[in-house]
Amino acid sequence: MNARRFVLQALGALALSSCVSLSHSANGPLKMVVIVAPGGSADAMARMVGEKLGPLLDTIAVVENKPGAGGNLATQLVAKSAADGLTLLVTANNHTINPTLFPDAGYAIDDLVPIADLMWGPSVIVVPTNSPYQSFDQLLADAKKRPDAITYGSAGIGTPSHIAGELLNQAANIKLAHAPYRGSGPSLTDLAGGQIPVVLSSLVAAMPLIKAGKIRPLAVTSIKRWPGAESIPTVAEFNLAKFEHLTFIGLMAPRGTTAVQANTLSQAVMKVLADPAVTAKVASLGGEVGHMNAVDFKHYIENDYKVSRQIVQSTGMKPE
Repeated sequence: MNARRFVLQALGALALSSCVSLSHSANGPLKMVVIVAPGGSADAMARMVGEKLGPLLDTIAVVENKPGAGGNLATQLVAKSAADGLTLLVTANNHTINPTLFPDAGYAIDDLVPIADLMWGPSVIVVPTNSPYQSFDQLLADAKKRPDAITYGSAGIGTPSHIAGELLNQAANIKLAHAPYRGSGPSLTDLAGGQIPVVLSSLVAAMPLIKAGKIRPLAVTSIKRWPGAESIPTVAEFNLAKFEHLTFIGLMAPRGTTAVQANTLSQAVMKVLADPAVTAKVASLGGEVGHMNAVDFKHYIENDYKVSRQIVQSTGMKPE
């Protein structure tokens, strides 16, 4: 029996049962390809989930970091892999942004099958501790008076923090000027040093500096106050009731992966995420664990792709 047939039959048998157990061991490890280099939340989630997912599937999970081209290299690799449940992609909002942002991302949105969401978190609007903006409404008021006069930093062109910033510009009818950095770290370092007046960053990346009192948060981009950061108001509280933008880390499989395979893998991942130790670790980072099954995550990805495409096209966003 060849490897692919073995896995398909095992997945089918699992889907008919209530347990989460699958024998991959005779066919090699489960490879989880991450779109970024080691370090950071996507890599941390891949390793934490993989460590517990492997035993559930009676195999080991191997994390392979393949950064480059904004996540396109890793995505292309997985998209071209066999749809046998053995190669998965650990990605983020880049997945829905890049097919529109890049003239040739090397993949289409439907080249991969959504499996499960692993982690969620909002962006946060932060300023230096000596900023004249004591609250988010003060920033909005100044921005309305002075279009393009206030610059905000992001982790880079087309990153979730950039998308969140442009959504904010549209929703609030303001024009904050954009300054792309090469990652959240450099933008937050400049913010703490007073080199830039505003930064949009993932809450996960900004939380250590917020807790240390080196930068001041004005608002988060979740629709409700975020667990673990309840003292920070939401953008929605400032007459922008429907504003929300969340960053996700998710798991994808190559096109051709069946609904049975996707559901089986999704159930296994949800079991891992339900582990109190995993939930607590993610919360300590400022995030929340995923909660969607494969079908719900697929619907989310389709909608997020539409939103991302609208933002990229309406702003004329171009990759660096």
